Amino acid sequence: MSLIAYLTRVHFADRVLEDALPEELSRLGLRHPLILTDIGNGESDGLDRLQDALAVTPEEPALLRVAASGDGTADLSRARALCAETGCDGIIGFGGMRALDLARLLADAQRPAITIPTQTQTIGLGPLSSHVVPAPGCRAVLPAAVLCDATLTLGADPDSTATAGMDALIHCLESFLGTAFNPPADGIALEGLRRCALHLEDAVRDGADITARRELLAVALNGGLAAEKGFGGIEAAAHGLETLSGARHGALHGALLGGMLSFNAPAVSDRFAVIRTALGLPARSDLAEELAALARRIGLPTRLSDIGIGADLLPAAARRAAADPANRTNPRLATARDYERIMRAAL
Repeated sequence: MSLIAYLTRVHFADRVLEDALPEELSRLGLRHPLILTDIGNGESDGLDRLQDALAVTPEEPALLRVAASGDGTADLSRARALCAETGCDGIIGFGGMRALDLARLLADAQRPAITIPTQTQTIGLGPLSSHVVPAPGCRAVLPAAVLCDATLTLGADPDSTATAGMDALIHCLESFLGTAFNPPADGIALEGLRRCALHLEDAVRDGADITARRELLAVALNGGLAAEKGFGGIEAAAHGLETLSGARHGALHGALLGGMLSFNAPAVSDRFAVIRTALGLPARSDLAEELAALARRIGLPTRLSDIGIGADLLPAAARRAAADPANRTNPRLATARDYERIMRAAL
């Protein structure tokens, strides 16, 4: 069985795309969906597989390629206009976090979304993973179905795998550290951390390792399901910096996690021991140092200056971080001054 029914319908299996997509299209009654993708021409044969699976629809789907970065406002407007023009009855988000987030913002009760991740950092559940700026009154909804097919992630380059894997790890970490009482989410987050510790480095080392790919996709799934509790300050700071610098979201975590964990320690240091156990770390190890070492081993920078971020960006980025929804679920509410201090220490 590939179907998981928790929050929404999740199909999880190798090559599940070809079986599950026609099933979900029929269940939802979709005849003319709009495909939103942030995959560039020639990057993957996944779109060919998607088009083949969509051959069951009576009308040819519309396709809109969206930017993988930026605030998403222009792409959301373009997608709304294309929906009105073509009369599409559903949305398929296919690709990375930007495509999946835009699909969720565009969907509504009459026009459901199906998300199909091709990266191992997000599956389109929980808070928006990329810093998309919605229109007033616009909110993200849960997809009607998620298709998790590890074969769609095969062959990604080591750098993309490292940034995606670290992002998924941080989703699990910050969900577990959140102060809301949600034991099921805590268990899901810890299982995601355990899987990530076992398989992230293998996935970075060998892009064709289907076992490692499948496990990282499971980490992303766990992070999405646990995100019912919300994220935290590492995500908030990364959102603030990526919007202004153009740096890739997951590449920022290695530099930010040490300062943010130290800031949060007075509120949640008792939970660090549980995280160490999940990650297979020594009982007396420094959690921040161990995670920074992992980031270095998979080729991620551990200083913001290594990504080309200068001090001039920090005040504005810190204000964005303090206003980010992820800051509201951080164990300690951080001010813009707190975020700027943490960012400066990470330069």
